[in-house]
Amino acid sequence: MTAVGRHRRPPDPRLPTDADTDAWLRAIVEGRPVVEEGVVAFPGSTVPYGYRTVHRPNGATDRHLVRLDTAPPPSP
Repeated sequence: MTAVGRHRRPPDPRLPTDADTDAWLRAIVEGRPVVEEGVVAFPGSTVPYGYRTVHRPNGATDRHLVRLDTAPPPSP
Protein backbone atom coordinates (compact mmCIF):
# COMPACT_ATOMS: atom_id res chain seq x y z
CA MET A 1 0.00 0.00 0.00
CA THR A 2 1.40 3.39 -0.95
CA ALA A 3 0.79 6.60 0.89
CA VAL A 4 -0.90 9.38 -0.95
CA GLY A 5 1.35 12.44 -1.05
CA ARG A 6 0.40 16.06 -1.25
CA HIS A 7 0.71 17.49 -4.70
CA ARG A 8 1.38 21.12 -5.26
CA ARG A 9 -0.86 22.77 -7.77
CA PRO A 10 0.81 25.05 -10.25
CA PRO A 11 0.03 28.73 -9.63
CA ASP A 12 -3.00 30.08 -11.41
CA PRO A 13 -2.03 32.05 -14.50
CA ARG A 14 -2.18 35.80 -14.08
CA LEU A 15 -5.41 37.00 -15.60
CA PRO A 16 -4.91 40.08 -17.75
CA THR A 17 -6.85 43.23 -17.03
CA ASP A 18 -9.28 44.52 -19.64
CA ALA A 19 -6.73 47.14 -20.77
CA ASP A 20 -4.05 44.45 -21.18
CA THR A 21 -6.42 42.26 -23.15
CA ASP A 22 -7.44 45.12 -25.45
CA ALA A 23 -3.82 46.08 -26.19
CA TRP A 24 -2.79 42.45 -26.63
CA LEU A 25 -5.61 41.77 -29.11
CA ARG A 26 -4.97 45.05 -30.93
CA ALA A 27 -1.31 44.07 -31.45
CA ILE A 28 -2.32 40.70 -32.90
CA VAL A 29 -5.08 42.07 -35.16
CA GLU A 30 -3.06 45.05 -36.45
CA GLY A 31 0.14 43.04 -36.79
CA ARG A 32 2.29 45.65 -35.02
CA PRO A 33 3.57 46.16 -31.47
CA VAL A 34 1.38 48.17 -29.10
CA VAL A 35 3.30 50.13 -26.45
CA GLU A 36 1.90 51.40 -23.16
CA GLU A 37 3.99 53.69 -20.93
CA GLY A 38 3.32 55.53 -17.71
CA VAL A 39 4.27 56.27 -14.12
CA VAL A 40 2.84 54.47 -11.11
CA ALA A 41 3.23 54.56 -7.31
CA PHE A 42 2.29 51.36 -5.54
CA PRO A 43 -0.23 51.42 -2.66
CA GLY A 44 1.39 52.57 0.58
CA SER A 45 4.47 53.94 -1.18
CA THR A 46 5.52 57.35 -2.44
CA VAL A 47 8.25 55.99 -4.72
CA PRO A 48 7.38 56.47 -8.40
CA TYR A 49 8.11 53.81 -10.99
CA GLY A 50 8.10 54.17 -14.76
CA TYR A 51 6.65 51.26 -16.68
CA ARG A 52 6.62 50.18 -20.30
CA THR A 53 4.59 47.29 -21.64
CA VAL A 54 5.04 46.10 -25.22
CA HIS A 55 2.42 43.74 -26.64
CA ARG A 56 3.83 41.95 -29.68
CA PRO A 57 1.89 40.62 -32.72
CA ASN A 58 2.96 37.04 -31.90
CA GLY A 59 1.10 37.24 -28.56
CA ALA A 60 4.17 37.84 -26.37
CA THR A 61 4.30 40.66 -23.84
CA ASP A 62 7.41 42.43 -22.54
CA ARG A 63 7.15 44.39 -19.29
CA HIS A 64 9.75 46.77 -17.89
CA LEU A 65 9.59 48.54 -14.53
CA VAL A 66 12.17 51.16 -13.48
CA ARG A 67 12.38 53.04 -10.19
CA LEU A 68 12.42 56.78 -10.77
CA ASP A 69 14.74 58.30 -8.21
CA THR A 70 13.96 61.81 -7.14
CA ALA A 71 16.61 64.51 -7.32
CA PRO A 72 18.67 65.05 -4.17
CA PRO A 73 17.63 67.97 -1.95
CA PRO A 74 19.28 71.29 -2.81
CA SER A 75 22.47 72.16 -0.94
CA PRO A 76 22.22 75.03 1.55
